[in-house]
Amino acid sequence: MRRAWSAPGHAGSYHPKEKMNYHNLHLPWQRRKHDTWSVEMSGQDPLSLLDLAAQSLLNDEDSAVRALEKLPVGLFPTLSTAAFDGGHTKTVTAMVQAWPFPCLRLGSLRDQSITQDLLEAVLDGLELVPTSAACPRRSKLKVLDFTHDFEHSNWEECSETTPAPFVITHMLEEPEADPLAPNSKEQPPHHREPVEIHTDLFLGGLFGFFHLSGFPSYILQRVEKSHGCLRLRCRTLVINQVPLRSLVEILGMLELETIREVRLHHRSRFCFRSDLIQFFTHVGQMSNLGHLIMNDIPWDFPADCFSLLSPLGHLQKLHLIFGCLSGQLQKMLSGLQKPLETLVINGCRLTENDITYLSQSIHATHLKELVLCGNNLSQMVPGPLEVLLGEVSGTLQHLNLRSCRLKEAQLRALLPALCCCSRLRSLVFYDNVISTSGIMNVLQRLAGLKELKRVQYPVPAECVVYLDEYRWGNLNRVELARVHAKLQEMLQALRRADMELTNATSVA
Repeated sequence: MRRAWSAPGHAGSYHPKEKMNYHNLHLPWQRRKHDTWSVEMSGQDPLSLLDLAAQSLLNDEDSAVRALEKLPVGLFPTLSTAAFDGGHTKTVTAMVQAWPFPCLRLGSLRDQSITQDLLEAVLDGLELVPTSAACPRRSKLKVLDFTHDFEHSNWEECSETTPAPFVITHMLEEPEADPLAPNSKEQPPHHREPVEIHTDLFLGGLFGFFHLSGFPSYILQRVEKSHGCLRLRCRTLVINQVPLRSLVEILGMLELETIREVRLHHRSRFCFRSDLIQFFTHVGQMSNLGHLIMNDIPWDFPADCFSLLSPLGHLQKLHLIFGCLSGQLQKMLSGLQKPLETLVINGCRLTENDITYLSQSIHATHLKELVLCGNNLSQMVPGPLEVLLGEVSGTLQHLNLRSCRLKEAQLRALLPALCCCSRLRSLVFYDNVISTSGIMNVLQRLAGLKELKRVQYPVPAECVVYLDEYRWGNLNRVELARVHAKLQEMLQALRRADMELTNATSVA
């Protein structure tokens, strides 16, 4: 019985009069971009004669496997479609062993785009050495790609200088086997070049319990038992409520230098220091890490653990969300050797010393995105916050000051620094108590910033009853609509109709 996973599909057809090659095949499972092949099982669209022929061949799988020896390269995608759709695992295994392209992309297993039986058949094809009786054709497969958004991914570069799709520029094509060499097609697995499995890993626990299962468990087991035939290259690692001790064990199985992004959601308010040190030691070895997100940081988090990240030379984006980091920002950021381009500090109880340090750090003059929402910055204007905005003014493109307890006078004091942010593209300052006149003043002053296209402003104090700095009730929607129209009319008069305005009710 076929297990669990199902898949979407795309329609297509083949026109017999066209030249027979893979550049003009349009297949039910195929999504092409820059000569890129990927497998997506088909829907209920009418079958072409070519599809029907492939299905007929698969009625006798032994014949289908034998046919692979002389099957034209351009027909591999069509036969693969039928084999995957029909669950012909034996043929799938043989086709992987004879795959004529350097890369095969099967879609995201997280999105259930392939059955578990077919996954096993694919991995069997990667590990087993084909016998001459089964399929003497030698596979050129180098990469099996399970990344969920490969169309928009730049973690690998595809070359169009050769006719074969999926050529990876940093990999050399495997040379053709020498027909005179004895047993050239029966080399033991450890003499073959390893096949790389590219994927994003999503690890999750529930109610504090974690057990590695499903796709991550299966892939890790197969890689570990492959004796070097398979290599797992993880691009994005998402961890949700996984105990750090278990996480450290999993990181020990991965090739850390391939990881580009880590998202850690750790709800536990307590963790052992030794586990944290081991975790950050592993993260510090992710030499190509560009994006680190830490959500729900433990209250007892030792900020000096961040010094273990000093080897990271490509880290550009750092998100610190919900934690008590009061007075710890210097310890966390001073060890980073390269300036950040994105810094998100959300709900971390920042102090005046934290903002002062940030304004004096190497990061200030390089930041393109700065998010300080959910921190009480009311005591930092006038003072450190103005200085910080002055330092980032040359590079800043996105600024978020949502829910910072800023009053109208404080926001007005920040305007001279904001007006110097010539590259600013978006500004968020809703959930601060500001009147209609205060909002109009902000927009009038910032109208000269020609790159500023998006502003999210607070519900004016006249339109709502504020219960405190964060909560409000009794919203007067009629008055709010009137104010919004008034703001747009003002922007029209200032010749800034290109500026998109939204308020807290629009983004809630």
